[in-house]
Amino acid sequence: MAAIEWDEEIAGPLLEGEGERILFDLAEAAVADISELLRAEVEARAPEGVTGALRGSIVSEVEGRPLDGLRGEVFSESPYAAAVEEGRAPGGFPPWRPGSPLHAWVRKRMGVSDREAGHVSYLVARSIARRGIQGRHMFRDALAASEGRIEERVRRLGGEIAEALGG
Repeated sequence: MAAIEWDEEIAGPLLEGEGERILFDLAEAAVADISELLRAEVEARAPEGVTGALRGSIVSEVEGRPLDGLRGEVFSESPYAAAVEEGRAPGGFPPWRPGSPLHAWVRKRMGVSDREAGHVSYLVARSIARRGIQGRHMFRDALAASEGRIEERVRRLGGEIAEALGG
């Protein structure tokens, strides 16, 4: 039987207990990159609206520990983001009186006076109640448009892990 002798000290991040931390840090950075990529795509697809508030409300967050609990989220806390994304079925009047987002939208987009805005807002609200509104699908479309860049970032993560662990 032959014996193998090794004269050099075996070392490296995995053997030094650093592997999990390295994996987590690299994965967290990749998830943050992907989340930010998606946030920017959603923001670009979001309608400007009157104030730009919807676009400004789109954020990304990365949370979770350990590695298998890591996740990135892209979302909006705007009260009307879901209606813009999914649309609105016919039925029921949306808020339309002065002070409502619809009233402000009518004034800005249609260029009507304060006096006319109340009547026009009512007519727009009635149309929405009758017909609904189609969704803009900014989140769904952003994800579909970003698939290739997400896959590329995940492939790059594999190379980063191999390099960091000495492979």
